[in-house]
Amino acid sequence: MIRVILCRHGETDWNRDHRLQGHSDIPLAESGRRQAAATGAFVRAQSPRLGHVSSLVRTQQTYEEFGLGAAGLETPPQVWDELREQNLGVWEGAYAAEVRDASPQNFAAWRSGGFTPEGGETQEALAERMGRAFCEIVRQTAAVEPTESPDLSFGVRTAVAVSHGAALRVLFESMGIIDRSRFIPLTPASVTMIDVPLTDGPLSSSLPRGGVESEDLAEAVAALSDEDIRSHARLRVLNLSPELLAP
Repeated sequence: MIRVILCRHGETDWNRDHRLQGHSDIPLAESGRRQAAATGAFVRAQSPRLGHVSSLVRTQQTYEEFGLGAAGLETPPQVWDELREQNLGVWEGAYAAEVRDASPQNFAAWRSGGFTPEGGETQEALAERMGRAFCEIVRQTAAVEPTESPDLSFGVRTAVAVSHGAALRVLFESMGIIDRSRFIPLTPASVTMIDVPLTDGPLSSSLPRGGVESEDLAEAVAALSDEDIRSHARLRVLNLSPELLAP
């Protein structure tokens, strides 16, 4: 089975001030580094063999705080433009409350996926690039050796990817994992885990390999379309915050 650990980056000063970041390359605040370090203990326990980050520095700093080198993962993370936050155009750097008060209808429509700020990126384009990156990460992960899982009795092929709040929310919605109208925003440095077994039936947590994995998993996954991969994806954990991991 394949597991992708999807993390939001830790807090920045702009997050704390409720400013819209988008593609603006804002580093972590000290609080964000502490959050990422707390999340790192959980991530290390999952023994990921591959790492992925966006091309914005706040995801890379978050990944550094995970301390995966100490867990035996010496390969640098792969950097993806596709994992970047949504480009918010003229809204970038603005305070969210000011944008909401000045354009309440547009702000509400943006939150629901129906409005794009001038010069910004549509949520359809965001969903397409995030989905493309997720499926490629699954294919790469299918080729690594399984490692011991802290919550299953069989080995799991595992990767970790650090991205952004709106980008991950749109990805999860496009995969049918969440209902945006009922979704609470992702916490900084939070963990969401998606498992991808090659089965449409029930899983076993006690049978070797869950009773579902073939020996040629990498070849089998490489033959799947993006839509096939998304159809097999199953939510394991949603928005596990660092405050819960290290109260």
